[in-house]
Amino acid sequence: MAWAGGVDLSIGIGIPGVVFGGPPVYYAPPPPPPRVVVVPDPVYVPGVPYYYDQHAYKHAQKRWRKHQERAWKEYRRSYYGDYDDDD
Repeated sequence: MAWAGGVDLSIGIGIPGVVFGGPPVYYAPPPPPPRVVVVPDPVYVPGVPYYYDQHAYKHAQKRWRKHQERAWKEYRRSYYGDYDDDD
């Protein structure tokens, strides 16, 4: 039988090994719940009819006619250089 001298054998159990891991994992927050929009039903409100009496109607008609005459004279003055008021 032969004996070898100076030979040591050591097995280390319980020593952690080298661990390689990736970067930390971040999770996105959950999406917000869907918005609920309640649209009310349309409400119809009838308008109040307004009637001109005969005097007010004639007065409005006269005002409109005068306005048209002034607008026509201004048009003639600005585009044709017609400065006389004999129209």
